[in-house]
This record gives sequence, structure tokens and C-alpha cells, in this order.
Amino acid sequence: MKNRLCALTLGLLGLWGCAVAQAQIALAGITDASGAGAAAGSSFKNGYLMGISEVNAAGGVLGQQLALTQYDTDTTADAVKAAAAKAVAAKPFAILGPVFSSMTASAMSQTGESATPHFTGGEAASLTRKFHPGLLRTSLSQLGSMPRLGALITHGLGARKIGLIWVDNEFGQDGRAVLLPVLKRNGATVTFDGPVKSGQKDFAQTVAALKAAGVDALLLYVNEGEAVGVLKQLKVQGFDKPIVSDGLVAAQKVIDSAGPAADGVLVHMNMSTGVANPSVQAFVSRYVARYGARPDQNSMKGFIAVQTIKAGVEMAGKADPALFLKTIKDKRLEKKSYPELMSSVSYDYFGDLNRESYFAVIQGGSSHIVATLQSSDGGSVTLASGKQIALNSNEFRSEIKASAQPGADKAASQR
Repeated sequence: MKNRLCALTLGLLGLWGCAVAQAQIALAGITDASGAGAAAGSSFKNGYLMGISEVNAAGGVLGQQLALTQYDTDTTADAVKAAAAKAVAAKPFAILGPVFSSMTASAMSQTGESATPHFTGGEAASLTRKFHPGLLRTSLSQLGSMPRLGALITHGLGARKIGLIWVDNEFGQDGRAVLLPVLKRNGATVTFDGPVKSGQKDFAQTVAALKAAGVDALLLYVNEGEAVGVLKQLKVQGFDKPIVSDGLVAAQKVIDSAGPAADGVLVHMNMSTGVANPSVQAFVSRYVARYGARPDQNSMKGFIAVQTIKAGVEMAGKADPALFLKTIKDKRLEKKSYPELMSSVSYDYFGDLNRESYFAVIQGGSSHIVATLQSSDGGSVTLASGKQIALNSNEFRSEIKASAQPGADKAASQR
């Protein structure tokens, strides 16, 4: 009798253990912990670790806890492909990462056939053109961001002869391909076209050639690792023309490492921790308390991936990957209903994201928002004062040029 009771008890405990296991939503994280992508990968991972922790502390998703299995890589295609294969074999609900476009492409070779929801921080236009049924971006793709970046340098600065320094990888190649026709439509010409290698350290020759080209402004389109070296070399050689870049250059680690060399750089940011948005600033405060450092846009990407999972599963009513994808595509997730997304967002059929973005200037060790571009309207911007103006206007040009002047950081935050 005693043995039967023990067996029954163990059996009930076993059933209870199965119930607990079933009450989990399995996630796989693939991030670059070393190599060229370590800075961006660590920020992305910090963001989704924080998101998972907070969602679980608040009771999970439909009563289920998020359970993460982490795969760290060294920013090489083979390592990412191997990690993705392991992740797919474990049949998670969703995969988070990598954050680099080239590494994401390697992971997609393993995740595509499974149709597992696959969140990427990569922005290369080609990723969604490959059509992966489960791919979901955590920020604008280049098809969405390049027209905005092009407007900043042509409409905002009035530049017509543009120098372009770009990183020769999938991210840079795709960005350049989308950007060139945008600049042409806006009446500008690339008169200096300077590719640099991923992980390159010496930029003296490239910057010297740029200076000799006599451009009106520089458009810098590189990853975080190259950005610091290029900015420092521009300062060493006394390059005195406006510099425009995208949000990767506004990553706090880049700003901190570049120091005064980053001052005055104008950026288009898919996301920004400097937005006067209560949910963004609450996220920043919690991140600083948790990690002892300010987050950047990659941290926000990782966090938002988890919040999108939470929102989509709740909308679907159950944690089913196929139903999740069907539920969130061609739908608009409103900020008022899902404040942790920090902006109203929508996904199209291919997994491309549409949301508001920002023009900012780097001054005094941080980025300062100059204007906001609404996701539904690419032809106008809203200034910090709340005034809406046309992108192709003298008033917008005056705002941009004034914001890039030395000591303009306080003025930019007050306008």
C-alpha cells in the first residue's frame, strides 16, 4: 500500500511537472558575444533578457512563463548557422537575433523552412526580399529608412555633392543600393564612393581621398565597429563638412568611444532613447538600474522583440507560432494598448516594420532629438515644439543646420 501511494504521488508529481513544462513559451536567443558584432549583440541580448525578466515577473504571457535558451556566437557565418540549427532543432516558439544583417542571413538558411517566428535587428533590404515566412524586423528596413536618411542630407542640409563611406558587407551593400536612387531623385550626386571593410581599423587613406573630393557633406553608413575609427580619423584630418549617418553611429558605445569626434553628427534614428516619451524614458531608467549603463537602439530592438511576442500571443489567444504570425501581420499594434512597444507599429506580409523614427544631432556625449517622422507620413516632420513642417522646406533646412552648430544641443532639446 505504501509503495502504491509513493507511486501515485510520484505519478501526480510527474504530471504536475509536465504541466509546468507545458506552461512555458520556449525562446532561443542567437547573439554575437565576440568578434565584430559583440557590442551590438550584447546590447540586443541585454534588451531581450530584460524584456523576458519583466514579462515573467508580471505573470508571463497568458499565464505562461517565457523560457530562454541562449546561443552565443563569434560573429562568423559558420557559428551562427550552427547555433541556428541547434535552435531550430529544439523547436522554440520564436528565435531572437542575430542583430547584424549578414549574420541574420546565415541564420535564415536554417530557420526559413521551419517557419519559426524569427526576430532580427538586421536592417538590410535583402533580408525580407528573400521571403522567410517567419522573419520579423525589430526596426525599419533600409527600404523604409533610406528615404528618410536621404531627406536629412539633401533637404535638411541642401547637399548636392555627397561623399559616401559605407561598409562592404550585406548591410552596407544593400543600404548603398537603396540609397543611390533616393539621392538621385532628391537632386544629389555621390561624387566620392568609399567602401571600407568590416572590422577595418585604418581609415587614413579613405578620409584623405574624401577630403580631396570636395564634397558638400559626408554620408557615413557603417557598423558600430568602423564608425569610431572613421569619426576619429575625420577629426584628425580636419574634415570640416557636415556628417550625416544612421542610428548605428548614435549608439551610446560609439558616442562614448568617439568622444568629441562625434559632436555635430546628424543622424536618422529608427529608435532613440532620447525621445520625450514616458514609456521610452521608463525603459531607460529600468535598463540603467539593471545594467548600470544607458541602452541604445539595439537594446530597444531586443526588448521590443519580447514585447511583440507578448502582444501577438495575447491577441491570438494562445501561443501558436503560425497563428501568432497570422495575427500580427497586416495589423497595427497601437501604443496606447501596448505601451511597452514604445510606439505604434505595424508589420506587413513580409515582416517589414513601420513605425515613427527621428532626426537627431550628437552633442556633448548624447543624441538630441530635432524632429520626429510619423510612420504614416514620410513627407513631413514634427518638431520638438509640436509644430509640423514639410521635409522639403526652408524651415526644415534651417532647423537642421542650426542643430548641427557647436553648442546646439540645448537649443535642439528646447525647440
